[in-house]
Amino acid sequence: MTAAPHLRPVRPDDRAALAQIAYHTGFFGASAAVYFPDAALFGALWMEPYLGGAGVEGAGAAGFVADLDGVVLGYIVGAPDHGAYQRALTAVVARFLTTHRPTPDTLRSLRYLVRAARYSSPHADWMAYPAHLHLNLLPAARGLGVGRRLLDAHLSALGGLGVPGVQLSTTTENGAAITLYGRAGFGVLASRDSPLWMPWLGRATTHVVMGRRCPGWDPDRACPD
Repeated sequence: MTAAPHLRPVRPDDRAALAQIAYHTGFFGASAAVYFPDAALFGALWMEPYLGGAGVEGAGAAGFVADLDGVVLGYIVGAPDHGAYQRALTAVVARFLTTHRPTPDTLRSLRYLVRAARYSSPHADWMAYPAHLHLNLLPAARGLGVGRRLLDAHLSALGGLGVPGVQLSTTTENGAAITLYGRAGFGVLASRDSPLWMPWLGRATTHVVMGRRCPGWDPDRACPD
């Protein structure tokens, strides 16, 4: 890459590109097709609750993308309020169930969804850390400091919204992410050994929840509804 991508806020027309990046990096940096063959359902579940679309109201994401000559190479999205995210996700699921005809890939993807419900990851106190985030980069944008730039921009935006803290969930399989978040001031708030990924990794892994307070947070300001 001869030039560094520039950062800009997420736009509604980024939805398809972000869903594609999420899918291509959704298995610890590799394709989510390994465990979730229904790409359309994956994109709906992992992106529409944040950005909205198809009659679904998004959860108010303060998101940014890394754009190089009009091509999105990475993003950070999140919800400043967990309750809003849950409502948006419920609406996405309801819409998809009524408009999407199941395919064999959909049925094969249910294995992950059932296991994810059974072996849910831990979380921190939603009152203290009401926001959460997701950051994904294509290989071409890795190792250039883009992830840290996206993270700093997102944290600043959350602080400006009056959000007191943000949390995220990852696993010990993603050492690069844990290092990035640690250097950005995130600490480990909870962890749990989990067999969730056993069918695809061949071993158990550890879910890790990391969090930090948002910069510029004013305790006299109310959090967003």
